[in-house]
Amino acid sequence: MSAPAFAASDSAAQGKPPKSGRDSIQCNENKSRVNFSWKTGYSSTKIYYNNHCLGGTKIKAAFKSWNDGSTPFYKCVTFEGMTQGTYKFAHINEIMDVNKDTKKCKQN
Repeated sequence: MSAPAFAASDSAAQGKPPKSGRDSIQCNENKSRVNFSWKTGYSSTKIYYNNHCLGGTKIKAAFKSWNDGSTPFYKCVTFEGMTQGTYKFAHINEIMDVNKDTKKCKQN
């Protein structure tokens, strides 16, 4: 698990998750990374990603969000290797963390 670029614990303690942020996760075989940044809008959350994993390695990322301001909610998304682009959550997700622990994810 990587540490977010913002102080998630400070924001969580105040009860106000951040509206935008950055994070990354490491690929399985090498030191390459998948970089993420996001911006929460009025009706959706847009994620920008850049997957540097070599050989077309797919990475499944778990996005930890706030469901109601206090309850964690997890959503998993798979990203193709050596790609970049955007992914959109159709509802507002105030993302607190991105990691590879997909056990808590809601089934998609």
